[in-house]
Order: sequence, then C-alpha cells, then structure tokens
Amino acid sequence: MAVTSASVTARVGGKIRRARLARGLSLNELSRLASVAKATLAQLERGQGNPTLETLTSLATYLSIPLPDLFSPDTVPQPQVTRAGEGMVVRDDGLTLRLLHSATGERALYEIFDLRLAEGVYESDSHGEGVLEHLIVHNGEMRVGPHGRPVRLRAGDFVSFTADGPHSYESLHGETRATLVVFYPARVPDRR
Repeated sequence: MAVTSASVTARVGGKIRRARLARGLSLNELSRLASVAKATLAQLERGQGNPTLETLTSLATYLSIPLPDLFSPDTVPQPQVTRAGEGMVVRDDGLTLRLLHSATGERALYEIFDLRLAEGVYESDSHGEGVLEHLIVHNGEMRVGPHGRPVRLRAGDFVSFTADGPHSYESLHGETRATLVVFYPARVPDRR
C-alpha cells in the first residue's frame, strides 16, 4: 500500500524531517538505521514520491513517532499559563523549586523551574547522561556549575552546563532568584 495524496505526503515528509533533525541524524544515518534507501528518504522529506507503509513504519518506529501521528494534521497549541502560586514546589536545604512547565517533545523532556536559593550551597547529584541545565539569574548573585568548574553569575547572566555529574548552586549574598530549565535528551532506540 502506498501513500498517494500530495498534501499527506508533504505533511508526513515534513514530520519525518523535523524528527530526524531533532535527533541530530543525517539522511545517511537515518537511512542506514531504518533500512530505507537514502534517495527514498530524501524524496519523502521533500514531500515527493509514494512511500510504502513498510517504509513509513520503519521510519516511525526508529524515530519513536506513532504511525498515526505521521498522518494527523499539525495542531496549533494553546497558550499554557502557570499562575503565581501554582505548580509543584520542592524545598530542600534552602533551595525552593517551583515547576512552571514540563513537556515531552520529539527531542526531549524539559522542565522549567522558578528557583529561589537562600544564602549558602546546595549540592546536586548527576541527573543522567546528556542532561543539560540552563539558568538565568533574575536577582542576587550565585556560583553554579559542575564540581571544579562553577561560574559566578549576577542578575541578567545566563549559564548552560552538562548536569551529568555532581554540580552545585551557591547563593553568595542573601536569596538568589533564577529560572532553571532542565533538558533531558530523548533516548533513541538502538536498532543495530
């Protein structure tokens, strides 16, 4: 069975291309891993050709996309609001984190926190391989980062670092407020 509608083929091809790029894969890599000819994949991503159900199933499986999602129209997401005082709160040794938003996408899971840190040091263990933390300071002054490589930040400063090992947050003068984004990479299945 082949997909023949040009608009459906273009939609499917666009979703496959976005998912491939989100995972940092080249055409060659995805072609090899999904056992689909590179020319077929390139043609599909351009919204051309008549891919077989077997081809689409193989690509969807490797890219962790449910097959029906390849055919569904893209939807425009509604604004998501977290009001002051809402969101799960975690408190530990002078650190207060309020979860503002969490989402899973084609690339990863990410969480956005409102961070408040009392003066002092908060230690954190590894969050796992490939996990990144992004932090922007709104007020106060802090030292943050992997053990042995922390950086000093003031209001308006931003840092991004790997959180795959022990790291710390240290508020230097009273309470520090910041926004913390934790990025957990998608685990692409090994198809060898």
